[in-house]
Amino acid sequence: MTEIELKNQVQRAQRAKELFYDPMIQEFIIAIRGDLLNEFESASLDNDKERMSAWNQSQVFNKFIAKFDKEIKTGKNAQHTLNENSITNNSRII
Repeated sequence: MTEIELKNQVQRAQRAKELFYDPMIQEFIIAIRGDLLNEFESASLDNDKERMSAWNQSQVFNKFIAKFDKEIKTGKNAQHTLNENSITNNSRII
């Protein structure tokens, strides 16, 4: 991967981190998780359709959250690679 691509990944990860950890976004995430849990718990035991709907929504929501996590981790790995490349390049100069 080129240095430009690595730097782009780092920038995307920084933006994803800013968005994900924004206090308002975190508030919404907590609220949605609470709503989904409440929907699941308030469904009657014999209403499989309602419980499955809440569970499915929860799974989709978790995938959305996982995308942020993956993007942030990818950026950390890209930064690590950039740091290693920089050390290697500096070693060659010395």
